[in-house]
Amino acid sequence: MKPTPFPFALNIGTDIVHLPRITRLLARPNYLTRFTHRILHAREQQDFRTRFSLPPMPSSIPAKSPTTPSISISPDMTRWLAGRFAAKEAARKAAPRGAAHISWKDVVVTVGEEGGRPEVVYLDGNGDGDEAGRVGKLSISHDGEYVVAMVVAAG
Repeated sequence: MKPTPFPFALNIGTDIVHLPRITRLLARPNYLTRFTHRILHAREQQDFRTRFSLPPMPSSIPAKSPTTPSISISPDMTRWLAGRFAAKEAARKAAPRGAAHISWKDVVVTVGEEGGRPEVVYLDGNGDGDEAGRVGKLSISHDGEYVVAMVVAAG
């Protein structure tokens, strides 16, 4: 008997991040700003900076200089960033055309009202800040030195 295809087009993506790897990256001089600028959408930047009481994002990535203020990177900050990194990578893998066709900033991790469930929103990539996009279901889990994320998205 020939198998019947699943009635819905679903895509699944998963990613695991080793926290010490992110800790080593963020320990590099001025790398926190470069890392967050590279992977976080502007709304996520604002969420991150508000959550951890950081100054506003500079308009440009600072050059390596001794006058750049140093930010103390906490374990909670590292865990939050690792979770976003894993979620975005999982979402990119779940995208219908794959990770190569969607940028880090075209995936926005959101949390529903009043501590609701996290989701990923695939933006259209036009760069105008439009919030319209397709939503994928997201699960993020932290345990010891690891963060894992899984995304299910309709194809």
